[in-house]
Amino acid sequence: MITFNFLAALVAGLAGTVAMTAMMQAASAMGVTRMPSMALIQGSMFTGDETAAKRIGTLTHVLMMGTLVFGSAYAVVFTALDDVGVLTGVLVGAAHGVVAGVMMVAMGAMHPRMHPPPVAGDGAVVEDVGGEVNLVEPGLFAKNYGPMTPMGLIAGHVVYGLVVVLMYGSLT
Repeated sequence: MITFNFLAALVAGLAGTVAMTAMMQAASAMGVTRMPSMALIQGSMFTGDETAAKRIGTLTHVLMMGTLVFGSAYAVVFTALDDVGVLTGVLVGAAHGVVAGVMMVAMGAMHPRMHPPPVAGDGAVVEDVGGEVNLVEPGLFAKNYGPMTPMGLIAGHVVYGLVVVLMYGSLT
C-alpha cells in the first residue's frame, strides 16, 4: 500500500516540471510550436514588463503550480489508486493534458494581456503594445500557437505524468 509522502510529491513535481519545460523549450526552438513559455504566460498575468513577467512566471510555473500544486495532486491520485505504474502516470498526465487543453479557451477571458489572434498578420504571438507585453490567446488546445501545439500540449503533460510517477514511485 502506498502512503502519501509530501516531500516525495514535491521532488517528483519539480522533476516533472523541469522535464516538461525542457520539452516545451525544445519544441519552440525547433519551430514545432509558437507557444510562449509558461513562465511568460503566467507572469504576464501580473505585469506587462516582459522581463519581470518571466521572473514571476518562472516562480509560479515551476515552484507553485508544477511542484506544489500538481506534484501533490498527482501524488494524491497515485496514493488513492495505490498505483505508481508507468501506465497510471501516462494516463493521469494525458487526462491532465486534455483538461488543460480545454481550459486554454478560458485563458483569453481571464488573462489581462491576451487578445484574439489577428485575422491576418505575421503570426506573432507575443507583441509589445505600448511598452507592455501582450499575448495572442491560445484557443482550444492552444491551436492558435501552431498546428502541432495541441499534440505537444498533450505530449508534454504525458511526459510530466511519466516523470512524476517514476520519481514518486522511486521515493516512496
